[in-house]
Amino acid sequence: MYLNFRVMRYLIITLFLLLYQHCSSQISVAYYLNQSEISVSTHTEKRVWGEVRFATNTFFGNVTTEPILQWNIKHNTKSILYVGVGANLNFFNVANSISILNGYTFHVGMRLKPIQNVQNFQIIGEVSPYLNRSFAGGVLRTSIGIAYQFDRKTKKSS
Repeated sequence: MYLNFRVMRYLIITLFLLLYQHCSSQISVAYYLNQSEISVSTHTEKRVWGEVRFATNTFFGNVTTEPILQWNIKHNTKSILYVGVGANLNFFNVANSISILNGYTFHVGMRLKPIQNVQNFQIIGEVSPYLNRSFAGGVLRTSIGIAYQFDRKTKKSS
């Protein structure tokens, strides 16, 4: 239990620092259609970015949160190829004296920008294996989603 708490604590601190660093810059909001997840990310075009995913369409006691740290491998004007690692957390487990750490996630994905005039709109395809916290089992997840990258408006000098 101590190891799980330490890992979770470092993941949360790392994600918080990434989000704090980018809080005044751009964010991205996405919806993963087949996983029923909503996510909020720091600027996805940076080399390293953070993301938090929230499960929807589930029982309240089974709502999970996934803080994820992502790295862009390849980036151009039409696509972003990335990899990432994260944790699957359920904060409702505290009520039952169970560890909030459910397991670990690994991500390989691509964000495509299909409309040249609307570069902020993205279509997401991702493969993300999930392993439970004891590494005794897991699931190979695939996701398709849509995202919008909100850009901070820059002031024009007069």
